[in-house]
Amino acid sequence: MLWRLKNPLPIKTAMNILGMPAGKCRRPLGKMTKSGVDMVIRAIRKVNAAEPEILKPIANFFNVDIIERINNSDYITDLFYS
Repeated sequence: MLWRLKNPLPIKTAMNILGMPAGKCRRPLGKMTKSGVDMVIRAIRKVNAAEPEILKPIANFFNVDIIERINNSDYITDLFYS
């Protein structure tokens, strides 16, 4: 689960996927692996499916479509090592 991690990379990755201005992680951290990003997206999808109101403030404040962002691969291409 994301909240057990001490590394900020998955959290910043989730913020970027959701359209929040989190920026990149500073060195020595960089990007995640593709499987790591997939895990973050699965967690966001699970939260959104179970309790969509949790992500609603993000959608409203940052004026983003959460469903679009978690289902469109264009939002994740720069977040992992290829």
